[in-house]
Amino acid sequence: MDFFQHQERARRKTGLLVLYFILAVIAIVVCVNLAVLLTLFWGDFQSVSPSQWFSHPFIHWITGLTLAVMVFGCLLKLWQLRKGGQGLAEMLGARHITMDSTATREKQLINVVEEMSIASGIPAPQLYVLDKETAINAFVAGFRPSETVLVVTQGTLNELNRDELQGVIAHEFSHIFNADMRLNLRLLAVLAGILALGKVGEYLIRGQRRSSFSRSSSNRKGGGGLVFAGLALMVIGYVGLFFGRLIKAAISRQRELLADASAVQFTRNPAGLGGALIKIRNGNGSHLATPHAEDMSHMCFGETLHFRLRNLLGTHPPLDERLSAIGSDWVARARSRARDTGSGPASPATSGPAAPQGAAAFAGGSTVPEGAKSPEAPTPSSAPSQRVGTVSEPDMGYARSLLEAIPEDLRRQIRSPQSAESVLYALILSTSTSDTESLLDALNVSDQRQALVTLSETIRALGSRLRLPLIDLALPVLKPLPADNRARILSHLTALIEVDNRYTFFEWALVGLAHQQLGEQSGKNRRTRFRRYGALAAELQLLFSVLTWASGAENEEARTLFQRSTHGLLPAGRTLLPLTHCGSHKLGHAMDRLADLSPLLKGPVIDAAADLVLADGKVQVQEAELLRTIAALLECPLPPLFAS
Repeated sequence: MDFFQHQERARRKTGLLVLYFILAVIAIVVCVNLAVLLTLFWGDFQSVSPSQWFSHPFIHWITGLTLAVMVFGCLLKLWQLRKGGQGLAEMLGARHITMDSTATREKQLINVVEEMSIASGIPAPQLYVLDKETAINAFVAGFRPSETVLVVTQGTLNELNRDELQGVIAHEFSHIFNADMRLNLRLLAVLAGILALGKVGEYLIRGQRRSSFSRSSSNRKGGGGLVFAGLALMVIGYVGLFFGRLIKAAISRQRELLADASAVQFTRNPAGLGGALIKIRNGNGSHLATPHAEDMSHMCFGETLHFRLRNLLGTHPPLDERLSAIGSDWVARARSRARDTGSGPASPATSGPAAPQGAAAFAGGSTVPEGAKSPEAPTPSSAPSQRVGTVSEPDMGYARSLLEAIPEDLRRQIRSPQSAESVLYALILSTSTSDTESLLDALNVSDQRQALVTLSETIRALGSRLRLPLIDLALPVLKPLPADNRARILSHLTALIEVDNRYTFFEWALVGLAHQQLGEQSGKNRRTRFRRYGALAAELQLLFSVLTWASGAENEEARTLFQRSTHGLLPAGRTLLPLTHCGSHKLGHAMDRLADLSPLLKGPVIDAAADLVLADGKVQVQEAELLRTIAALLECPLPPLFAS
């Protein structure tokens, strides 16, 4: 299953989530009405026999009130999560880790995340840490791949070495690729509605306890009925909790095994992920102390709390099962380490659902299940759409070499907002053919002119292959800035590239990525609006026309290339547009609309774009930059295609 199929499956899972929610609501409404009926009968508030209850008008009020409470719980949680992953991190009280942090453990996390980000084509997530949590755990959250936060516990930073940390981060990145993040946020809101009635029940029973000693004897019987109502609502709260955990288990459990398998595939180092799981198993575990541990149990790397019926209601497979999926000998290793460290007797392997077929094949040296093939690293000749949402060993090596090629001083500088802003300006200065003085005049930064010139010369000397990685490093540093500061940066970038009244492809790529991650719509949810190519025929025609002219083809050759590469994607009559009709502003608007295309329809668009960009059979850095930018603007993370 590729990136686009995972995205589409996650979209369908949302429909399944709605069905589960409806069934849970029906069950809870029935329980509430039954509880109220018994309360009225027990407390003698109103003389209503059970046979008359279902025709009584009061049932409509009770049902409506129950639904209102549940809907209010959903809407309240949605409002709290309106900022996506950032809103969840703030709700948990997590501390933001700035990219220029000097703490040793935090610097290690930043390095691992940057490496994984460049290798996968995903913008580096905003990083947060739960300072008071000593257990090992982590999660990612966000509405889309370009807007993600990664939250880790302090125990994760303290207990894991670099390989183990990389295994955990790779696991979380796979959740980004598999579209689990948006589904998890929606699940969080749905479960808040299901659990809302239980919270009301807890509030009522506390109120009954406080007032139980102040009632007169004449009200003792009615008071007993209200106590029964409070207890009933608490029981109903547990019914909601049961349904909530059942829904989470149904949606999350298998996805965790797939994320483990992907993590080992990405890193080609099963010892990293296996070591992290063993430390959870034999050490302090992964349970969290936060009051929100129940709410976010389906999102985290490991179980967040302990409860009975784990085999039925657990959001994660048992640890021994996850270790077995990595390789057949990992459970034995865990038991051996437990004996060596004296951390208590190891529990026997827990039986449960079988690991996904091929999961153990990612373990590198472990036994491959019968009928499953060990995955191979993608090659440059692979279809680009098949590379989206994947990370191979060559990609990781290439990303590591890119980071090492950036001078240490520049890497250190780019992690501060002011320097990251200067790097974006210097990137345009280093590639523009316009007069340098005119460019600096457009910026209106008299006190930084010489520093920008020096920085642009440094970047030019590094070569073209580091331009996109520098953008990938700079933009996440600028994301936390206030909206006014981000708007100012975008206006300065626009002013720079409009000095000569023309855009180069690199300038268009830089500004497009900057608007995606720093603009007004950054951090907001996007929905699928278009489910057929015909609805976006004009936008596709413009994109493919631009890429045809960028390929260097001319006249009849260009028209033939356009028709061949876009066959089946454009309706009859859509032909190659003249170059004069292919403005950069029009292209930016077209890409914004194409980003809302159905996931399964994006793959052929990327393949057609690759056919046009690579029509001459030669791979230039500018062409690879353009293709990766198009994929990024479509929210389809494309790793370095030609790392090897």
